Amino acid sequence: TGDLHATYSNMGGFMQPQGHMQLLVNMVTLGMNPQSAIDAPRFCIEDGTSGGVLTIEDGTKPEIFEGLSAKGHTPMRMTRGTGRFVFGRAQIISKDVKTGALWGGSDGRADGCAIGY
Repeated sequence: TGDLHATYSNMGGFMQPQGHMQLLVNMVTLGMNPQSAIDAPRFCIEDGTSGGVLTIEDGTKPEIFEGLSAKGHTPMRMTRGTGRFVFGRAQIISKDVKTGALWGGSDGRADGCAIGY
């Protein structure tokens, strides 16, 4: 339609492009709302290289971790708590093209908020 779908960001070094892709896939392909897209477990190749450590967030289904391992994705580690800083900090504001309503989401992994008008 040519209308703006959302404005969003995921700050955090090497996580920025990885996080942007994950948020967009969550919203467009999986049909998640902004907050659900942000809250979903993330993954990060910490140094951004093909040989970097693949860090997977706690809450990811164990079969995903096992499947990646079986395909040779190593080294990998699961992280939780304060170690989740590696996944960046995201905010999203999406717009309903029919009603014009704005829907915001903000990352609980850090402080911040999504504000639109």
